[in-house]
Amino acid sequence: MAYFETNDGWAEDALVGGEYAAIEVHNVSLSGGASVQRGELICAANDVWSPVASAADASKPLAIACSDFTADSIQAVTQAYKSGVFNREKIICGAESASLSVDTFEQSLRTQNIRLTSLKEN
Repeated sequence: MAYFETNDGWAEDALVGGEYAAIEVHNVSLSGGASVQRGELICAANDVWSPVASAADASKPLAIACSDFTADSIQAVTQAYKSGVFNREKIICGAESASLSVDTFEQSLRTQNIRLTSLKEN
């Protein structure tokens, strides 16, 4: 597992939305059997993280998964972005629920130092 990630320009998948704010990456314990994709919104309950599943998760601590990861049957450690600027079009919310959108979580993300922007058309 990489402890830090460097990139020239963040153009590979456009998840990172700018260099306006420092990006913080933290290790998080993913719940056993959970699977996340890079850019997926995750939430914590008792310091164990899992993908958001409902609008009620907006009241929990939130982060964005740094990479694709699947935990074994027990908890496993992966990394997540806990602050920075990210493109709203690249955030995955509740992969199993079509009713969730990043708009549901935007206010909570803002209070946790995660800012959203939109992709710029060239």
